[in-house]
Amino acid sequence: MTLNRRDFMKMSGLTALSIGLASRIQWSGTRTVQAAQSLTSDHLHILHRTTWGASAQDIQRIQEMGIEGYIDWQLNPEMIPDPRIDAFVADEYPRLNYGFRELAAVTQEDYGATYFAAIYGRFYRAAYSERQLYEMVVEFWNDHFNVPNHDLVVEKMIDDREVIRRHALGKFRNMLFASAQSRAMLYYLDQAWSYAEHPNENYAREVMELHTLGVSGGYTEDDVKALARILTGWTVRNDWNDSESGFYFDGEVHDWDEKVFLGRSFPAGRGIEEGLEALDMLATHPSTAAYIARKLVRRFVADDPPQALIDRVAQNFQDTGGDIRSMMRMILLSDEFMAARMQRFKRPIHFMVSILRAFGDKFVTYDPNWWVWSTEALGQMPYAWGPPNGYPDVSAAWISTSTLLERWNLGFAMPMAVEDWWEGGHLDMDTLVPHAQTAGELVDNVSKVVLGGDLPQDDRAQLIGFVTGGDDRVLEDWERADKIQAVMGLLFNSPYFQWY
Repeated sequence: MTLNRRDFMKMSGLTALSIGLASRIQWSGTRTVQAAQSLTSDHLHILHRTTWGASAQDIQRIQEMGIEGYIDWQLNPEMIPDPRIDAFVADEYPRLNYGFRELAAVTQEDYGATYFAAIYGRFYRAAYSERQLYEMVVEFWNDHFNVPNHDLVVEKMIDDREVIRRHALGKFRNMLFASAQSRAMLYYLDQAWSYAEHPNENYAREVMELHTLGVSGGYTEDDVKALARILTGWTVRNDWNDSESGFYFDGEVHDWDEKVFLGRSFPAGRGIEEGLEALDMLATHPSTAAYIARKLVRRFVADDPPQALIDRVAQNFQDTGGDIRSMMRMILLSDEFMAARMQRFKRPIHFMVSILRAFGDKFVTYDPNWWVWSTEALGQMPYAWGPPNGYPDVSAAWISTSTLLERWNLGFAMPMAVEDWWEGGHLDMDTLVPHAQTAGELVDNVSKVVLGGDLPQDDRAQLIGFVTGGDDRVLEDWERADKIQAVMGLLFNSPYFQWY
């Protein structure tokens, strides 16, 4: 199923009607905003795709660095200081950096604190990290190597740090090997209990279908069975192994007989080395290059990814040994990427974090719990997707009247943080949005904060009419205070904000 912006507009209108606004605001949805502050539309497109929401600081940096300089800067996160995140982890949630044994011990005392730290940490890093593109790539790989944390909160927290974050912009092969030896993955897909007498095929199937070759990648059911036999004995031994992964090869339960996998003979008498060889075959297979290229291009370019770009990225994968940083650079500097504006629909977490980034340091959180429970209603709580395929990546999966209604509720509620009764936090609207004398100035000022630019004239005129009930004119103080939150909410819920 595909769903374009026109379909979204129809459904959004139905949702808006339920709260009485459709008769007043009918977005044209046909054009993008005009970039402000001497930005070009190319600058704004880059910021929309490489951040969780363009902040004033992002705008300043891309102006100073230029497009290529900004992309190269973001592709080297290890060179970007991140003091706010460092302080957040060190001072508020140190368990995000605990080793496995220490984390397991504190979790046994307070499971809820660890569970909350994992989810809140995901939000906070996305919203406030200077390493914005890195955080977006981390999100991509957490979906690709999906492990829900329902019963594996400790294991998934370690997996997020030692598998995903460590290798997010490194070599795909290294991340695949780390995932295959991760407690979280070994437990989640039952590999920890795969023995010669009863090989478990779960991980063997998913590592080919979802992690490497893809469902049409050229493997057979016999290959699934052979790989399951090759990987018998790959397990966890927490009481003996002090490594963060917990990985342990148990030769006593390994199948030492001969196997044939993807047409290659694996002689009898081999142990862990045959599993490493099989994973290396998967990591370097042309089908893996094509599959990973397609997924990356789909996430960062368009739901219907252009085949020519997929082919170039797949070749880059093979030429560089699966260097993720190199593939991302090729994608972000491609003509296809620059032409794909307003082709992606923000998933729920992206939508909420984009609002927080628009608020910047003018918003102070009072109750972090609302971050967590708001996305539960939206349908995308971090680390909560049960199947191994990760949260859906196409726009149609996230657009329905019920989900749009939840977005409308959140988009209108968050600007209400200027009111003291709102429990989530406080928003200093007076310093966030410059003072406006007229309705037109009010709409323009809010548009620049929310969208990074100016609305098309017909939609701008509609919002002016919403503010005054008529034409542009000088506002009374009470009118400005009465309408500014609603204008901001309407823009958050507009196609200009929700599509990117």
